[in-house]
Amino acid sequence: MTLDCQITEALQRDFNALWKCRQLGETLEISTPYLLPNSTLFSLFLTQRGGRFIACDGGVISDLLNEHCPRPGDEMNAELRAMAGKFRMKEGAAEGRPLFFKDCTDPKLISSIAFDVANFAVMATSALVSATDDESGVPLERRFETRADQFLKSVVPPSFEFASREIPEVPGVRFGAVLTRASRVYLVSYVTGSNPTYFRRSVCDTAMSFKHAWHSSLANHIGRTIPVVNTEAAGYDADKLRWHFDELKHQSHSDLVRWDEKDRLAELLG
Repeated sequence: MTLDCQITEALQRDFNALWKCRQLGETLEISTPYLLPNSTLFSLFLTQRGGRFIACDGGVISDLLNEHCPRPGDEMNAELRAMAGKFRMKEGAAEGRPLFFKDCTDPKLISSIAFDVANFAVMATSALVSATDDESGVPLERRFETRADQFLKSVVPPSFEFASREIPEVPGVRFGAVLTRASRVYLVSYVTGSNPTYFRRSVCDTAMSFKHAWHSSLANHIGRTIPVVNTEAAGYDADKLRWHFDELKHQSHSDLVRWDEKDRLAELLG
């Protein structure tokens, strides 16, 4: 094969094939070839309101950063809004989720605002996620704890209150979260590790912490002890840690909450 400029025809054909569209009521969901940091393709949403055409991220940017950027929420949101300002993006909200969008009144500019939103989605998420990954001073375990904290706070019913992670009834133990409601206490611990040894140690430490809690003066006031297991950690190996997990279940008086099934937290705390 002789390489020449005709290759652009194949590139255009393959690139264009990645664009897909489906109708959602009065909105178009358009899957683009733009790759996000979590290895998914970005989808943007086009709608028309009156004489305005609106291209929107549908809340994808915020959802992705809440999942993969372990920085404190206020810091992350401040940086995200600063980037949005530079890209001249507008911000709205739907069902409590931030939305980023651009609009126009000229149909000829629809392609332009669509590309702007897609570019912003990739640039903003990549910058915030990669900046976090490069922070060598932040241990991987601490990053997961921050992500888990953010998710937990998003699903905990308003009837709960967050208390200190350290409680006098179980001295020397720092839980992932301590929640209180009425006279009941809910203890949450995060199980993670960057290699099998660290992960196994985290499992054993959590099991021992919960055992102490259930044998303390706090026992009659415990609502649940919930271990949240980081299934994305490099040290996670369900088969090799099977009996360790069985012991953790026993000491937790309940099943484990896998991170890839983290929505169960809302059910357990409902």
